[in-house]
Amino acid sequence: MHLGHELHRISTNVRFLTGSLLLPEYAAALAERLFLTPPKARLPQSTFFDFLDARASFVEYRGRNLATWRWGPLDAPAVLLAHGWGGHAAQMRGFVPRLLAEGFRVIAYDQPAHGLSEGKLTGLPDFAGALEAVAAHHGSVRHVITHSLAGAAAAMAVSRGLRLTSTVLVSPPSDLVGYSRRFARWYWMPEALRRAMQAAIEERFGLRWFEFEIPRLAPRLKTPALVIHDHRDAVVPWTQGAALARAWPGARLLSTVGLGHGRILESDITTRAAADFIAGKSEVASPAAPALPPPAPVY
Repeated sequence: MHLGHELHRISTNVRFLTGSLLLPEYAAALAERLFLTPPKARLPQSTFFDFLDARASFVEYRGRNLATWRWGPLDAPAVLLAHGWGGHAAQMRGFVPRLLAEGFRVIAYDQPAHGLSEGKLTGLPDFAGALEAVAAHHGSVRHVITHSLAGAAAAMAVSRGLRLTSTVLVSPPSDLVGYSRRFARWYWMPEALRRAMQAAIEERFGLRWFEFEIPRLAPRLKTPALVIHDHRDAVVPWTQGAALARAWPGARLLSTVGLGHGRILESDITTRAAADFIAGKSEVASPAAPALPPPAPVY
C-alpha cells in the first residue's frame, strides 16, 4: 500500500478510537459516510474503447443519473450486467460477445456513486434499487449477471418481485454483518461504534440488516441461479458464495481455482458458463445443495 494512503488510514483509525469515546455520535456519522463511500476505480486506458460499439444513455434513479450502455437489437430479450462495489461497467465487458452471439440484447451500467453515474454515497439497498430501475427503463430484462455485492442486490431485487428467467452471481457475498466487522477491524472501530454505524445505515435506507440475509430471502428466490466463485478469492471468501448457493433453492455452483475476485470476470470459464446457463444449455455446474458439505464458519 502507498505510504500516504497508509498514513491517512492510521489517522482515520485514531479519529475513530478517540471519537468513539469522546464524540460517539460524530464518530458514528463519520463511520457511516466512510462505509457508504465507494473507492474510486482505476479505469484502464482501454475503457473508452470498450463502449465504442454500444449505445449510451442515462437512467434516472432517486434523483441521480445512472450511466448505461446497450448492445444488440431492441426487440431481443435483455441480459443486465451489474458490477460490484468499487467497480465499473467495463469490468463486465467480457460477457458481451458470447451473449450477443446467443441472440440477446446486453445492458451494462455504472452503479450509483460509481464511474460516470452520479452520487457520492451508496449501499446495498441502492444497488438493488438501481438494478430494478435500469431493468424497468430498458424493458424485457430476462436475465442478470452480477459481480460481488451486486449479487446480494440481485437477491434483494428478486425477493421483492423482479421477474427473471435466470441469474448468474459471480463472487457474491452472503454475510454483510461479517463484512462490516472486517471493515471495523481494518479501521480500529470498537464494536459499539460498528453497531452505531449499522444503526445509522439502517435508518438512512429504512431497512434492517437482517432483512438482507440470504436465508431470510431464500423462500422468495424462485429464479434459477448459477453461482461462480473462486476458491482463492481474497476479497469475498468462497465459503460465502457456497453458502449463498446452498440457501438459494435449486441454485448451481461452479467453483474455480486461481482466478481470484477480479480476474474471474475475464476468464473464458466464467463467460462461457454464464452464457450457456442463460441460454438454457448449461451442463457445467452441479446443483449446489446436495453436493456441498456445510461451509466452515468464516468468522
